[in-house]
This record gives sequence, C-alpha cells and structure tokens, in this order.
Amino acid sequence: MKAWGLACALAVLATGCAADDPEAEIRALLAAAETAAEGRDTGFFGDVLGESYRDTRGNDREEMLRTLRGYFIANQRIEIVSRVDEIVVEGDGTARAVVHAGMLGRRTGAALIDGIDADLYRFELTLVNDDGNWQVIGADVRRALGE
Repeated sequence: MKAWGLACALAVLATGCAADDPEAEIRALLAAAETAAEGRDTGFFGDVLGESYRDTRGNDREEMLRTLRGYFIANQRIEIVSRVDEIVVEGDGTARAVVHAGMLGRRTGAALIDGIDADLYRFELTLVNDDGNWQVIGADVRRALGE
C-alpha cells in the first residue's frame, strides 16, 4: 500500500492551542498528526478529517480513513520526519498549509530491506476552523523527490 494516504493524513490534524493564534494551532495539529501516524492512531484522523474532505486523487473522507487503516495494518512500524514550509491563514476561518514529510513504513513479517517502504511527499492541505477545531477538508499530495 502506498504511503501517500498516510502523507495526506499528516496534513489533516486538529489542535488545542490558543484560539488567538491560528498558525500555532495548525502547527500543533500537524505535530499531533505526525505523532498519531507513528502511533497508528486511526481515531485521531477520524476526528481531524472534515466530513466534506476531498483530495486531488478523488478520495473522500471514508476512503482516506480506509487507506490509513490499511497502511497502519500493513506496517508494524512507521517513522515520519516532517517540515512545515508554509501556513497561510485566510480571514474567513480557512487556511492552507504546505508540508514535506519523509515516511518510512516497515511491513509486518517482511525481511529487513524487502519490507521497507520509504518516500518523500509534499502535502498542500486546505483546513477550516470548525467551532474552534481545525479540520482538513482538502489535500493535494505529490511525491517530492528532489525538493
């Protein structure tokens, strides 16, 4: 299973920071998403993906959650290194975030080298503030080799 689904999910995180600093809230959400992905916590992503979620690959919220569950089941260990490149907060309660994430998954029962799936992705996320909680409602995920 491809890691792009996991990458999308990283960009899709909610937060509990101070309400007067949306950028800090979004950064906290992205950090929490990284921790949740490494902990294979599907429930976290269920809370962060908005009901209207759609990505550029045609996935809706339910399809993305199924993809994440499959990735978490297939990989006994997940490691992520991410960098937030940009956060742009709009005045109407929406925001855009650009994140690069290197992801490494190790499949259950696979040989050391044969069982490793690693790649670098660029996520461009669209977020909305829903009653004080940031939710991801859109994602454009691409491989980012060489960036």
